[in-house]
Amino acid sequence: MTDHAAACLIGEHNGFRWYHVDDPRGPALDELAAEFGLHELAVEDCRNQRQRAKLEEYDGHLFVIFNSIHFDPEQEQCWFREIDFFIGKDFLISVREGPTLSRTVAAVLPGFHADPAMAHPGRLLRAMLDFMVDQYLPVLDTVEDRIEEIEEQILENPSPRLLADIFALRRALIDFRRVALAGREVINHLLSRAEPWLQSQQPYFRNIYDHIVRALDFAETYRDILTGVLDVHLSATANRTNDIMKRLTAWATVAIPFLLITGFFGMNFPNLPWLDSSLGWVYASAAMLAVGVAIGAYFKYRDWF
Repeated sequence: MTDHAAACLIGEHNGFRWYHVDDPRGPALDELAAEFGLHELAVEDCRNQRQRAKLEEYDGHLFVIFNSIHFDPEQEQCWFREIDFFIGKDFLISVREGPTLSRTVAAVLPGFHADPAMAHPGRLLRAMLDFMVDQYLPVLDTVEDRIEEIEEQILENPSPRLLADIFALRRALIDFRRVALAGREVINHLLSRAEPWLQSQQPYFRNIYDHIVRALDFAETYRDILTGVLDVHLSATANRTNDIMKRLTAWATVAIPFLLITGFFGMNFPNLPWLDSSLGWVYASAAMLAVGVAIGAYFKYRDWF
């Protein structure tokens, strides 16, 4: 084995080896593929990121793609990272593009070094998938907190920005559901595998499956809540518009007597009332004011104003 592949070895117990590749386009993956007979299609999938979760069977090994899910509260969108696994009876190769060690690998690696029993393909794969799925509910908790914030803001002041936030969260939940469903299918396939080193981990894979189902249930619930929040936003916006129109109509109605009286005295006819009186403008102004105040008081009494 060449230096590039040997440098990817991060753990070894009792003949079981764990390699981690952080540059799928580098020579290390090609060397490991030649060493362990990895299929060229699986290697190609490693180099083409943004793959959906899946499980493929090849001679001598399984190939698993799984996605971790993250939520950005600022952008209000879900984003995903892909980790690929080549699993054989005496090796596991994890592949993730990035200069830093994956959080999943970093979380499981100390346990691998401390416990020789982790030198088992099924147990090691289960530990990493379990860690990734355990992050699903915290992501949904963050989404829930943001939904509660939007609910409070909508009741106080509905705005177009909040409407955009609602649609962004709905898209995030749709993306979450799409990725989680693909992950659920991978776990379901692992439950039906006949390899002894996978069958021994079936109770744990069932537990992971249950966690994904629970996360999907929460995602559906939050989508329904967002639908209700959207209805509240539209209703609040419509009520606010109706209230503004009611006030504008009330002011226009109060102004009608002013227009009628000034229009009447503005007609070009002789012998109009108070036309020759020096106090005519006072009488007309008093009439307009009295009628306007009377209409305003009536609207206030009826709670129209």
